[in-house]
Amino acid sequence: MTKEQRPSAGQTKKEGNAAKAASDDTIFRVGTVLSRTYEIRAVLGRGGMGQVFDAQDVALVRRVAIKANFPEIDQRFSIRNEARALAALRHPGVVGVYALGSHDDVDYMVMEHVSGVTLAHHLERLGAGMPMPERLDVLVAIADGIAAIHRAGISHGDIKPENILLAASGRVVLMDLGLVSAAYEPDRGIIAGTPEYMAPEIYAGRQLGTERHLADVYAFGVLAYRVLAGALPYDGETAIDVLIAHAEHAVPQLSEAATVSKRLSELVSSLMAKDPNDRPVSMDAAVWQLRAAKEELTRTAVEPGLTVLIVDDDADIARLVALYVKQAAPNADIAIAGDAQQALAHFRKKRPRLVFLDLNMPKMSGFELFTYLRGVHLVDASTVVAMSAGGSPTDVGLMLELGAQDFIPKGPELRGRVGRIVSALVAAPKDPPK
Repeated sequence: MTKEQRPSAGQTKKEGNAAKAASDDTIFRVGTVLSRTYEIRAVLGRGGMGQVFDAQDVALVRRVAIKANFPEIDQRFSIRNEARALAALRHPGVVGVYALGSHDDVDYMVMEHVSGVTLAHHLERLGAGMPMPERLDVLVAIADGIAAIHRAGISHGDIKPENILLAASGRVVLMDLGLVSAAYEPDRGIIAGTPEYMAPEIYAGRQLGTERHLADVYAFGVLAYRVLAGALPYDGETAIDVLIAHAEHAVPQLSEAATVSKRLSELVSSLMAKDPNDRPVSMDAAVWQLRAAKEELTRTAVEPGLTVLIVDDDADIARLVALYVKQAAPNADIAIAGDAQQALAHFRKKRPRLVFLDLNMPKMSGFELFTYLRGVHLVDASTVVAMSAGGSPTDVGLMLELGAQDFIPKGPELRGRVGRIVSALVAAPKDPPK
């Protein structure tokens, strides 16, 4: 979108998206093989400067993502410059770069393919059901990824939930659909971005120079407001309405739209400051403040008592363990899961302080469940106690090596062992979740 061709008042936000490409042509057609190695399978996404493709590396037999710019894009925003900058990064929040190539005079970049769902989809699916600690964890990961990009000397240019992937592995990954490295071309009047997340200085066409990264800081502030409040800070019927609101309307207070701390509300307001000089000078500062807000939330959270999850397919044993827990801690908040799937669903809603885990369960054993929970860091702040009527020494040993705190055989010792473990936890100071 050029400054001479801004969206009219009648355009919808979608039609007026500043990142819409000048051409609707596909850069590489499905079935094309690049450099005799990368077979194009599908188009994953389109940005204002190019496209990203799903591809297969036929040499190494692995799935990859291919990014290429439209031919008409100025060579100052060469895919090669971007690839070299990103290749210098080693950060879990940024996709890895494998190679550079050229096909029919079009440069392309080969990146890791990351499977997952977008933050936009996650927010739409969960809505208000997304716990506040999880929201803050996601924001910390996003901010940390943006900070890594900025340290490499580039800016993203299109920070929004649709460009953030929540990977199945637990990673939160910044995805680029074509706008990394160049938020605009000031001398040609070309502006790129998404109106709902666009900094006022971008729309105004002001020269940003070395402070271009502060537009990302603003976009992250809008995203943080969206994640924490469940709605955008500015809205309108058209793209023009939204852009004017960003430029002229007062910054809304997050504390008026969501139950958050004063620290968090003030942070989000500073991120969305109209003047770039009033924003945090770096995303590292935002990361630090978000982590502090998470710690503050943890300290002030009101807990009903010791939170306990009992995972056992034997309902009688589970009820017996629950009884023994109650005897030692009358105020304990106890939940029972009859299998691994129920346990996983519980962990995604609440992280228990204490877990009693049966090793011998159908479909997914207690050992397999614990291994998975450790891998995705869902039990980092939990005390896990394995239980079994006849667990093998190998399984018991592996559980203890992986971090289980104890093992209790199902039998005469059960009552006394459960009571001692619960009593010790009730008496111990509560560490904040990691």
